[in-house]
Amino acid sequence: MSEYAIHREGPRARVALAEKLTATEVPGLQAALKAEIAAGVTEVTIDMSATTLIDSMGIGLLIATSNSLTASQGRIQMNNVVPDIFNLLRSMRLVERLHVTAVEKGSSHG
Repeated sequence: MSEYAIHREGPRARVALAEKLTATEVPGLQAALKAEIAAGVTEVTIDMSATTLIDSMGIGLLIATSNSLTASQGRIQMNNVVPDIFNLLRSMRLVERLHVTAVEKGSSHG
């Protein structure tokens, strides 16, 4: 069914993504995020615990959302990112910009 769910609490929105964030899913989510930001959301937290696939369109959406939020003194945060996606974002030097935290369960020894 839905590729995402958005729960809003005042200026904060939590987005739970489904398995993929690819060109197929981006248009609907992009419109929803734009509407949330236009309505005053300044913090977007994206739960990626179920997400195992992201493509260039998905990454572009995350960067565009970050840019929109930064323009309004806000920020994006990505939580529970699986290792493959975390490593991809790290290689692209996006971990700090997108405030990415890796998945907690099953994390390697420290």
